[in-house]
Amino acid sequence: MSGLRKYSAIARTSLEITFLYRTSFALNMIGSIFYVFAMFYLWQTIFLGSPGALGGFTWPEMKAYLLVAFLLNALMTWFAEWNMSVDLREGRVATDLARPMDFQASRFASAVGPVPFEFCSAVAVGAVVALMFGGIALPADGAHAAVFLVSAAMATLIKFGLVYCVSMTAFWTTGTDGITVGRAAVQNLFSGALIPLIFFPDWLRAVAAVLPFQGMVSTPALIYLGKMDTPTTALMLGVQALWAVGLILLGRLAWRGAQRAVTINGG
Repeated sequence: MSGLRKYSAIARTSLEITFLYRTSFALNMIGSIFYVFAMFYLWQTIFLGSPGALGGFTWPEMKAYLLVAFLLNALMTWFAEWNMSVDLREGRVATDLARPMDFQASRFASAVGPVPFEFCSAVAVGAVVALMFGGIALPADGAHAAVFLVSAAMATLIKFGLVYCVSMTAFWTTGTDGITVGRAAVQNLFSGALIPLIFFPDWLRAVAAVLPFQGMVSTPALIYLGKMDTPTTALMLGVQALWAVGLILLGRLAWRGAQRAVTINGG
């Protein structure tokens, strides 16, 4: 219980820091609003030119897909990654090394601390978009909604595992800005956030299938819409779980190597 309180305190502090940087958060959210509106208008134009279903999606389903993608991308934003890389680059990680707690667990607590605020902000934006465009598809039933929540939770774990591993490179590169931008670009493409994977050519869809990114957006969104049968849903949930565990374990291995590479004040 004492250990849980320590990590809860870190999560709470991280949430409070988000409020201190509320201008940066607001600007980031404004950018996200422009992005989601642009995506809606783009796909609306595409569907107007192709009446009926497109790639197995109706227009109400595509709107729901876009909103789910926006919501998942809004959770655990750039702040957690930026904060971690700055701590590593500026040597503040020395404080973490001296603390009697697990480094990865403390970073996870710091990353998930702002999630409630991020979630509420994203839901508010999504509600405005839904009111403007209307006709958003809902989950087929309560079971689909429940499985979607499980899938969304695992998507968040995958995102943390990926962000954590990328941030670890700061031990060797002393900066991760370029790597972070590259990670975000690849993630948005292969997760299905920009375009559903069904529209990819076969060879590119095969590449996406062996990467962890589809578990971050595509899998939860398709579960929400009921686009997969029960065996496929179970398989994709299993794939999400494997990637979440695998990336977290990879992060722990990276941390072991990083401790030997860290240099603070020349020591």
